[in-house]
Amino acid sequence: MATNFKPDYIIHPGVFLKEEMQAIKITQKELSQRTGISKTVINEIIKGKRNINADIAVKLEKVMYSGASYWLNLQALYDEALARNKLGEQKYSVEKTFEGWQITETTETQKSSEIFTYNNDSIVRGAA
Repeated sequence: MATNFKPDYIIHPGVFLKEEMQAIKITQKELSQRTGISKTVINEIIKGKRNINADIAVKLEKVMYSGASYWLNLQALYDEALARNKLGEQKYSVEKTFEGWQITETTETQKSSEIFTYNNDSIVRGAA
């Protein structure tokens, strides 16, 4: 049986770009130099003020671990969710920054225990 995950929030692709940059330890200036994308454009993407188009996606793919289709798909999903909000089809909260998330597991005793925590600085497993 397939499960369709439908979150009630959307995250701008710039958040993912920032996290991937942190993962490979690259600055906005270095990314700009290596891709030919201006530092201003990179900063605006990270802040959610600018979208990722095909030209930017192809340039990002040359430096980042993710291909152009990954960046374009993130942007398309974000744009679709915004359109659904506008049409009133579904309400999403828009997250332009994403500091971390937590996955919890509920056991049969209804006790909730943390099994995985992520923040921008570290990944912690366990604690169950």
